[in-house]
Amino acid sequence: MNNNKIIEFGTQNMAYEIMTDSSSNLTRDLLDKYRIKMISYISSIDGKEFPCFDPSRDEADAAHKFYDALREGSDVHTTLINASRFADFFTPSLREGKDIIYVCMSGGLSGTVQAARIAAEDLMEEYPERKIVVIDSLSASLGEGLMVIKLSRLRAMGATLEEAARYYERKKLMMNHIFTVGDLKYLKKGGRITAAEALIGNLLSIKPILKANDEGKIVVHDKVRSRRRALDYLVDMTKARIVKPSSQILGIAHCDAPVEADYIATRLKKELPLQDVIVRYYDLCTGSHVGPGTIALFFMGENRMEAVNPSDIKLA
Repeated sequence: MNNNKIIEFGTQNMAYEIMTDSSSNLTRDLLDKYRIKMISYISSIDGKEFPCFDPSRDEADAAHKFYDALREGSDVHTTLINASRFADFFTPSLREGKDIIYVCMSGGLSGTVQAARIAAEDLMEEYPERKIVVIDSLSASLGEGLMVIKLSRLRAMGATLEEAARYYERKKLMMNHIFTVGDLKYLKKGGRITAAEALIGNLLSIKPILKANDEGKIVVHDKVRSRRRALDYLVDMTKARIVKPSSQILGIAHCDAPVEADYIATRLKKELPLQDVIVRYYDLCTGSHVGPGTIALFFMGENRMEAVNPSDIKLA
């Protein structure tokens, strides 16, 4: 594989498809640029269904309305992608003679990866000359998306499907996910903290610093008092843990907190020699579980931080 090869995503001869789900937080411009295909989760607000990703709509406007609905107390649910939908998603590429790498949201957060594997196994019996590799990203949001972009870069440089898949498996636990939330009630709803901790923590303006562990689950790393300290903590944590920043695209995802996301992006652009910074609204599927005001950062480190038992750090 020639690492000095000029990458031309629009003209590359794709021997295989790279696919992901809407949890990856990749917007239409990034999907088009890197020639990635996406299947969307389906959410419902007060019983009305809509796709978490729709290329025909304004994503920022849709996200703002979604998080406003959460603030107003709407009943929001997200459904798993079933094996039948995956079969419909994979089949056209197989018919075109293309193999597939599909990167799925963390199995530590969702059971969707199992449905993808079931569909892949059935389809490979129907198309025995084709390969479908299903990867559990152990990630979500731009932690998943940035790695999918890396796969596209590798494909453009000539990496085979097997080489790209091995790279992902070798590197995925180096992708750090660190974030803080705006309101503890969404962590309470997801069972990550108790009702008492959420109530007292909100009253005292206690902000948890959370992360993804090696199982792809969300755990508590630390706590600080005040929103501004939490944002500065994320910046300092990133600076301490990121490796080779000049070769990295850093991701920032936010649940309708654009001013604070811009504050973090501006600081990191000044304080680190980053290749690029991507700022996006947090995808609606996983965003509904962390709530409005969440700010998350995604970057490559030497590893993910050591596991911490959430019960070891009380929020009040």
